[in-house]
Amino acid sequence: MLRPYFCAYHSYLENMELLNSEERGRLFTALLEYSKDGTLIPLTGNERFVFPGIRSQIDRDKEQWKKTDEQQASYGRKGGRPRKKPPDGENEKATLLNDTDKKGGFSEKGSLFSKSLEKEKDKEKDKDNISSSTATAENDISACVQAYEQNIGPIARAAFDDISRQLADLPADLICEAIGEAALNNKRSWNYVKAILKRCREQNILSVDAYRAEKENHAAAAAARAAPAARQQSKQAAVRERLKKRLEEMGGAQSDDPADNRIYVEATELVAEPLPGE
Repeated sequence: MLRPYFCAYHSYLENMELLNSEERGRLFTALLEYSKDGTLIPLTGNERFVFPGIRSQIDRDKEQWKKTDEQQASYGRKGGRPRKKPPDGENEKATLLNDTDKKGGFSEKGSLFSKSLEKEKDKEKDKDNISSSTATAENDISACVQAYEQNIGPIARAAFDDISRQLADLPADLICEAIGEAALNNKRSWNYVKAILKRCREQNILSVDAYRAEKENHAAAAAARAAPAARQQSKQAAVRERLKKRLEEMGGAQSDDPADNRIYVEATELVAEPLPGE
Protein backbone atom coordinates (compact mmCIF):
# COMPACT_ATOMS: atom_id res chain seq x y z
CA MET A 1 0.00 0.00 0.00
CA LEU A 2 1.39 3.42 -0.97
CA ARG A 3 2.22 5.53 2.11
CA PRO A 4 1.12 9.19 1.90
CA TYR A 5 4.39 10.32 3.47
CA PHE A 6 8.13 9.67 3.68
CA CYS A 7 10.23 9.31 6.85
CA ALA A 8 12.29 12.38 7.76
CA TYR A 9 15.19 11.35 10.01
CA HIS A 10 16.94 13.67 12.47
CA SER A 11 20.28 13.02 10.75
CA TYR A 12 19.00 15.04 7.77
CA LEU A 13 19.52 18.24 9.84
CA GLU A 14 23.29 17.88 9.53
CA ASN A 15 23.04 17.48 5.76
CA MET A 16 20.92 20.62 5.41
CA GLU A 17 23.10 22.70 7.74
CA LEU A 18 24.68 24.74 4.92
CA LEU A 19 21.48 25.18 2.91
CA ASN A 20 19.60 28.47 3.03
CA SER A 21 15.82 28.68 3.42
CA GLU A 22 15.09 28.64 -0.32
CA GLU A 23 17.32 25.60 -0.90
CA ARG A 24 15.69 23.75 1.99
CA GLY A 25 12.24 24.53 0.60
CA ARG A 26 13.16 23.25 -2.86
CA LEU A 27 14.74 20.13 -1.33
CA PHE A 28 11.66 19.30 0.74
CA THR A 29 9.32 19.86 -2.22
CA ALA A 30 11.48 17.62 -4.44
CA LEU A 31 11.48 14.88 -1.80
CA LEU A 32 7.69 14.98 -1.48
CA GLU A 33 7.23 14.76 -5.26
CA TYR A 34 9.69 11.86 -5.51
CA SER A 35 8.10 10.01 -2.58
CA LYS A 36 4.61 10.44 -4.07
CA ASP A 37 5.12 9.08 -7.60
CA GLY A 38 8.86 9.06 -8.40
CA THR A 39 8.88 12.49 -10.06
CA LEU A 40 12.37 14.05 -10.23
CA ILE A 41 12.33 17.85 -10.07
CA PRO A 42 15.41 19.59 -11.58
CA LEU A 43 17.50 21.13 -8.78
CA THR A 44 20.04 23.88 -9.43
CA GLY A 45 21.25 24.96 -5.97
CA ASN A 46 23.24 23.25 -3.24
CA GLU A 47 20.20 21.11 -2.42
CA ARG A 48 21.08 18.93 -5.42
CA PHE A 49 24.02 17.54 -3.44
CA VAL A 50 21.81 16.51 -0.50
CA PHE A 51 18.90 15.07 -2.49
CA PRO A 52 20.53 11.78 -3.70
CA GLY A 53 21.33 10.49 -0.20
CA ILE A 54 17.80 11.11 1.13
CA ARG A 55 16.29 9.70 -2.06
CA SER A 56 18.19 6.43 -1.47
CA GLN A 57 16.75 6.22 2.05
CA ILE A 58 13.23 6.79 0.68
CA ASP A 59 13.76 3.90 -1.76
CA ARG A 60 14.92 1.61 1.06
CA ASP A 61 11.93 2.55 3.22
CA LYS A 62 9.53 1.83 0.36
CA GLU A 63 11.11 -1.56 -0.24
CA GLN A 64 10.72 -2.45 3.44
CA TRP A 65 7.08 -1.34 3.42
CA LYS A 66 6.48 -3.41 0.29
CA LYS A 67 7.84 -6.56 1.96
CA THR A 68 5.67 -5.95 5.02
CA ASP A 69 2.55 -5.42 2.88
CA GLU A 70 3.23 -8.57 0.86
CA GLN A 71 3.62 -10.60 4.06
CA GLN A 72 0.36 -9.25 5.50
CA ALA A 73 -1.45 -9.92 2.21
CA SER A 74 -0.13 -13.47 2.24
CA TYR A 75 -1.55 -13.99 5.74
CA GLY A 76 -4.87 -12.52 4.62
CA ARG A 77 -5.19 -14.92 1.68
CA LYS A 78 -4.56 -17.84 4.05
CA GLY A 79 -7.17 -16.70 6.57
CA GLY A 80 -4.82 -15.01 9.01
CA ARG A 81 -1.39 -15.45 10.53
CA PRO A 82 -0.58 -19.18 10.75
CA ARG A 83 -0.85 -20.75 14.19
CA LYS A 84 2.12 -22.48 15.72
CA LYS A 85 1.99 -26.25 15.46
CA PRO A 86 1.65 -27.83 18.93
CA PRO A 87 4.57 -30.00 20.08
CA ASP A 88 4.30 -33.76 19.69
CA GLY A 89 1.98 -35.29 22.27
CA GLU A 90 0.12 -32.06 23.13
CA ASN A 91 -2.97 -33.01 21.09
CA GLU A 92 -3.21 -36.36 22.89
CA LYS A 93 -2.95 -34.69 26.30
CA ALA A 94 -5.65 -32.18 25.43
CA THR A 95 -7.94 -34.97 24.16
CA LEU A 96 -7.47 -36.95 27.37
CA LEU A 97 -8.29 -33.88 29.45
CA ASN A 98 -11.47 -33.17 27.47
CA ASP A 99 -12.62 -36.80 27.75
CA THR A 100 -12.11 -36.74 31.53
CA ASP A 101 -14.19 -33.55 31.89
CA LYS A 102 -16.99 -34.92 29.68
CA LYS A 103 -17.38 -38.17 31.66
CA GLY A 104 -17.88 -36.28 34.94
CA GLY A 105 -16.78 -37.29 38.43
CA PHE A 106 -13.19 -36.43 37.69
CA SER A 107 -13.35 -32.64 37.78
CA GLU A 108 -10.76 -32.39 40.58
CA LYS A 109 -8.46 -34.86 38.87
CA GLY A 110 -8.99 -33.04 35.59
CA SER A 111 -8.12 -29.74 37.25
CA LEU A 112 -4.91 -31.19 38.68
CA PHE A 113 -4.04 -32.68 35.33
CA SER A 114 -4.71 -29.33 33.66
CA LYS A 115 -2.35 -27.54 36.04
CA SER A 116 0.31 -30.18 35.47
CA LEU A 117 -0.13 -29.83 31.73
CA GLU A 118 0.27 -26.05 31.92
CA LYS A 119 3.46 -26.42 33.95
CA GLU A 120 4.87 -28.82 31.36
CA LYS A 121 4.02 -26.36 28.59
CA ASP A 122 5.77 -23.52 30.44
CA LYS A 123 8.86 -25.63 30.98
CA GLU A 124 9.00 -26.60 27.32
CA LYS A 125 8.57 -22.98 26.25
CA ASP A 126 11.38 -21.90 28.58
CA LYS A 127 13.64 -24.60 27.18
CA ASP A 128 12.83 -23.56 23.60
CA ASN A 129 13.43 -19.87 24.37
CA ILE A 130 16.75 -20.58 26.10
CA SER A 131 17.86 -22.86 23.27
CA SER A 132 16.87 -20.31 20.61
CA SER A 133 18.55 -17.43 22.45
CA THR A 134 21.73 -19.44 22.94
CA ALA A 135 21.88 -20.39 19.27
CA THR A 136 21.33 -16.78 18.18
CA ALA A 137 24.01 -15.48 20.55
CA GLU A 138 26.49 -18.08 19.31
CA ASN A 139 25.78 -17.21 15.67
CA ASP A 140 26.20 -13.48 16.38
CA ILE A 141 29.51 -13.80 18.21
CA SER A 142 30.78 -16.21 15.55
CA ALA A 143 29.93 -13.76 12.75
CA CYS A 144 31.67 -10.89 14.56
CA VAL A 145 34.80 -12.93 15.31
CA GLN A 146 35.00 -14.08 11.70
CA ALA A 147 34.69 -10.49 10.46
CA TYR A 148 37.37 -9.38 12.94
CA GLU A 149 39.87 -12.05 11.93
CA GLN A 150 39.31 -11.45 8.22
CA ASN A 151 39.69 -7.66 8.42
CA ILE A 152 41.90 -6.95 11.44
CA GLY A 153 43.73 -10.14 12.43
CA PRO A 154 43.83 -12.74 15.21
CA ILE A 155 41.41 -11.73 17.94
CA ALA A 156 42.62 -11.13 21.48
CA ARG A 157 40.65 -12.26 24.51
CA ALA A 158 39.92 -8.66 25.55
CA ALA A 159 38.45 -7.87 22.12
CA PHE A 160 36.37 -11.07 22.19
CA ASP A 161 34.91 -10.17 25.59
CA ASP A 162 34.21 -6.62 24.46
CA ILE A 163 32.38 -7.86 21.34
CA SER A 164 30.16 -9.96 23.60
CA ARG A 165 29.31 -6.85 25.62
CA GLN A 166 28.64 -4.81 22.47
CA LEU A 167 26.16 -7.45 21.29
CA ALA A 168 23.98 -6.71 24.33
CA ASP A 169 22.50 -3.64 22.62
CA LEU A 170 23.83 -3.61 19.04
CA PRO A 171 23.07 -6.07 16.20
CA ALA A 172 25.86 -8.30 14.95
CA ASP A 173 25.67 -7.03 11.36
CA LEU A 174 26.25 -3.44 12.53
CA ILE A 175 29.35 -4.51 14.47
CA CYS A 176 30.60 -6.39 11.39
CA GLU A 177 29.95 -3.26 9.29
CA ALA A 178 32.04 -1.16 11.70
CA ILE A 179 34.88 -3.73 11.52
CA GLY A 180 34.80 -3.55 7.72
CA GLU A 181 34.82 0.25 7.86
CA ALA A 182 37.93 0.18 10.05
CA ALA A 183 39.69 -2.04 7.52
CA LEU A 184 38.72 0.23 4.61
CA ASN A 185 40.19 3.22 6.45
CA ASN A 186 43.34 1.17 7.20
CA LYS A 187 42.68 1.54 10.94
CA ARG A 188 42.94 -2.13 11.89
CA SER A 189 42.36 -1.93 15.62
CA TRP A 190 39.49 -2.75 17.95
CA ASN A 191 39.72 0.71 19.53
CA TYR A 192 38.86 2.29 16.18
CA VAL A 193 35.87 -0.05 15.81
CA LYS A 194 34.70 0.85 19.33
CA ALA A 195 34.86 4.54 18.43
CA ILE A 196 32.55 3.90 15.45
CA LEU A 197 30.10 1.96 17.63
CA LYS A 198 30.16 4.68 20.29
CA ARG A 199 29.21 7.27 17.67
CA CYS A 200 26.39 5.00 16.48
CA ARG A 201 24.94 4.87 19.99
CA GLU A 202 25.24 8.63 20.45
CA GLN A 203 23.40 9.25 17.16
CA ASN A 204 20.87 6.44 17.78
CA ILE A 205 22.10 4.53 14.71
CA LEU A 206 21.10 0.97 15.56
CA SER A 207 20.99 -0.82 12.20
CA VAL A 208 23.18 -1.31 9.14
CA ASP A 209 20.68 0.51 6.90
CA ALA A 210 20.67 3.54 9.19
CA TYR A 211 24.50 3.49 9.33
CA ARG A 212 24.85 3.40 5.54
CA ALA A 213 22.23 6.11 5.10
CA GLU A 214 24.13 8.33 7.56
CA LYS A 215 27.35 7.79 5.57
CA GLU A 216 25.62 8.75 2.32
CA ASN A 217 24.13 11.86 3.90
CA HIS A 218 27.51 12.85 5.36
CA ALA A 219 29.17 12.47 1.95
CA ALA A 220 26.43 14.57 0.34
CA ALA A 221 26.90 17.29 2.96
CA ALA A 222 30.66 17.30 2.35
CA ALA A 223 30.05 17.71 -1.39
CA ALA A 224 27.71 20.62 -0.68
CA ARG A 225 30.36 22.30 1.47
CA ALA A 226 32.98 21.87 -1.26
CA ALA A 227 30.75 23.24 -4.03
CA PRO A 228 31.20 27.00 -3.26
CA ALA A 229 35.01 26.65 -3.28
CA ALA A 230 34.87 24.81 -6.61
CA ARG A 231 32.68 27.54 -8.13
CA GLN A 232 35.06 30.23 -6.85
CA GLN A 233 38.07 28.48 -8.39
CA SER A 234 36.20 28.11 -11.67
CA LYS A 235 35.44 31.85 -11.68
CA GLN A 236 39.10 32.68 -10.99
CA ALA A 237 40.20 30.41 -13.82
CA ALA A 238 37.84 32.18 -16.25
CA VAL A 239 39.19 35.61 -15.26
CA ARG A 240 42.77 34.39 -15.70
CA GLU A 241 42.01 33.03 -19.17
CA ARG A 242 40.56 36.38 -20.28
CA LEU A 243 43.58 38.21 -18.91
CA LYS A 244 45.94 35.77 -20.61
CA LYS A 245 44.17 36.29 -23.94
CA ARG A 246 44.45 40.07 -23.57
CA LEU A 247 48.17 39.85 -22.87
CA GLU A 248 48.64 37.69 -25.94
CA GLU A 249 46.86 40.32 -28.03
CA MET A 250 49.25 42.95 -26.68
CA GLY A 251 52.11 40.73 -27.83
CA GLY A 252 54.55 41.94 -25.20
CA ALA A 253 54.71 45.41 -26.77
CA GLN A 254 56.50 47.96 -24.61
CA SER A 255 54.92 51.30 -23.84
CA ASP A 256 56.54 54.69 -23.46
CA ASP A 257 54.93 54.89 -20.04
CA PRO A 258 56.94 52.92 -17.40
CA ALA A 259 53.76 52.42 -15.35
CA ASP A 260 52.11 50.62 -18.27
CA ASN A 261 55.15 48.39 -18.66
CA ARG A 262 55.10 47.55 -14.95
CA ILE A 263 51.40 46.62 -15.12
CA TYR A 264 52.10 44.39 -18.12
CA VAL A 265 54.89 42.54 -16.27
CA GLU A 266 52.81 42.09 -13.10
CA ALA A 267 49.83 40.80 -15.09
CA THR A 268 52.06 38.31 -16.92
CA GLU A 269 53.44 37.01 -13.63
CA LEU A 270 49.92 36.72 -12.16
CA VAL A 271 48.73 34.65 -15.10
CA ALA A 272 51.70 32.32 -14.69
CA GLU A 273 50.88 31.56 -11.02
CA PRO A 274 48.80 28.36 -10.50
CA LEU A 275 45.40 28.54 -8.85
CA PRO A 276 44.90 26.78 -5.49
CA GLY A 277 44.49 23.07 -6.04
CA GLU A 278 46.32 23.02 -9.40
